[in-house]
Amino acid sequence: MGVTIHFKLRAPPGTDKRRAKEIMTELRECADRYGRAGRVDAVPPLREDAQALRYGRTWRFVPVPDRPNSHYDVELVPEEGYVLIVRPGIDCETLTLGLCRYPSKAWVGNEKRRTGLRGWWWEGFCKTQYASLHGWEHFRRCHLAVLDLLDEARRLGCRVTITDEGEYWPRRNEAKLRRNVEQMNCAIAAAAGAMKDHDKATGSEGVQSPIFAHPQFEHLEAEGAARGHAAALRKALS
Repeated sequence: MGVTIHFKLRAPPGTDKRRAKEIMTELRECADRYGRAGRVDAVPPLREDAQALRYGRTWRFVPVPDRPNSHYDVELVPEEGYVLIVRPGIDCETLTLGLCRYPSKAWVGNEKRRTGLRGWWWEGFCKTQYASLHGWEHFRRCHLAVLDLLDEARRLGCRVTITDEGEYWPRRNEAKLRRNVEQMNCAIAAAAGAMKDHDKATGSEGVQSPIFAHPQFEHLEAEGAARGHAAALRKALS
């Protein structure tokens, strides 16, 4: 729950391993410039090890024959690729970008099937919501840095698809972004407050949420409750 940027990258047609590395190396250089300019906190070296490749794992859900409402969960881990990790700022999720090649076949139940995954690509997301615990300007810096790095990937020839829950992209509407992150903080605070009250009343283990660290948590909780964000939750918990 919280404002998140979802994205997909696909390398240009005909990209081979050498070109994929070139693209990711250039993208890391862009990120490094962001770091030197104070736009992101840290940019570790480009990685291609097995542990880093697991950041690019994806899943496909395949129906089970003769078993309605059932499916196989097929995990697909890249066979090779290049992974860029960027730390935008405090309490913003780490941004992980890459270009990877996936297996052409995978086990589904007791048989191997084609995955349909071709070329070099990547899909992921970055939740920026909790960067707002440190104020609007910090949140704005983190959110825009993520989107601008994705735009750098487009400039390098990748096909980039972005879904911005903050609604800043593609029209670069800061008013919408600010309204959405503030409304989401109210909704999260109201929900977290309802669960905290329930835990206190029942002696349960305390709920954990980053929103409790917001300097205006009580105000956000009250505003969220006034807007009815937690009404259904409180009723369910009663």
